[in-house]
Amino acid sequence: MTKSEYMEKLRERLETFGRELQEEILEDYIQHFAEGEKQGKSEEEIIGELGNIEDMVQEMIQDRPEMDAANIRWEEEPEKKFTYSEEFKEVVLKGCVADVIVEPSEDQKLHVEYKNNKNISSQLKYEFCQRQENGVYYGEVKLREGEDDSQVDKGELIKIKLFGRTIISYGNASNFGGENHSITLIVKIPKGMPKLNASVTSGDIRISELELEELKGTSASGNINIAGTATEVVSLQTASGDINIVDGKIQHGKLSTASGNVNMSNTNIQFGKFTTASGNISLKEGNCGEVKCTTASGNIQMKTNSENCECGTASGNIKMKTTGGLKQATLTTASGNVQFGLEDATGVEAAVKTISGNAKVSWKDETKITAKKGTFRYGDGACKVTIKSGSGNINIQCV
Repeated sequence: MTKSEYMEKLRERLETFGRELQEEILEDYIQHFAEGEKQGKSEEEIIGELGNIEDMVQEMIQDRPEMDAANIRWEEEPEKKFTYSEEFKEVVLKGCVADVIVEPSEDQKLHVEYKNNKNISSQLKYEFCQRQENGVYYGEVKLREGEDDSQVDKGELIKIKLFGRTIISYGNASNFGGENHSITLIVKIPKGMPKLNASVTSGDIRISELELEELKGTSASGNINIAGTATEVVSLQTASGDINIVDGKIQHGKLSTASGNVNMSNTNIQFGKFTTASGNISLKEGNCGEVKCTTASGNIQMKTNSENCECGTASGNIKMKTTGGLKQATLTTASGNVQFGLEDATGVEAAVKTISGNAKVSWKDETKITAKKGTFRYGDGACKVTIKSGSGNINIQCV
């Protein structure tokens, strides 16, 4: 075997390992060849000193006995594709650490694609399972039996001894080239699918351009992103992830998160309830029928055409701007400020109260009124507004 043949075989054998480790090993081998040639050694002699490539690879993976060097298991299922012609009444997806992506099908069939392009350790830890039961499709990414989720994605420490020197690599020994490290579950559902239920732990949920009767989404630390989707009932919940909805149509919506934000833009919603603990709530553009926004320490910002709304926050600020279609609004904050803007209204009746802040009311071109509390009526008083703040300021502007 020549030097070029030996090095080519080495490169091929190292392709399944991380780029950092590949480069370290290749550099050592090249250096060893260079030093041997300087000493007048032949290529065969140097190759003999370097030893069998398979023995070296076996040493690299000796801490993972389930990985056989001649038949490595991680090639089993980095990617799977399925197509179903059956008509399902519901699709239930559990993504675990994977990103779940749901899109419309182009041929009225259910398409499911599972990709695990993460490192070898991840491919060994996770598997994709699916089943059908009572007209419901279930797809799930989960830990293989016997695997410990406490070690997931924490990286590996690999020690390799080459020519008397120890190489240590953290978290890179089993990466595929160091790029495109992700686990995704891509599902394309046919038009008319009634229900979709998607949940993840650390992955994201991305749903676009669907028409559903009911949509449920749950995430621990990942985000939930909904775009161009119409649904009668939607329920979305995260722990620390954000919830983002754009270009949607919703009849009844319930969105809640602990430390994440709730963002909705250019979306029409008839009845909505938005709740966060420390996150912010933002509703921009679109039309809202009856909505309730509640947050503990976050801010609330609304710039929509609304009919009835109730906003409450403990230490955050409230900023609302709407049109004359508003019938009733109740805005309450303990220590934050409240800014309320109303356009093209035939009249307003504003009841304001603040303890240590100031209240300022302005109706079109009339003189502003500043007070701690009071009820002020302008025009026909059609829009009823109640605003309370503990230590914050209140500013009402009607133009």
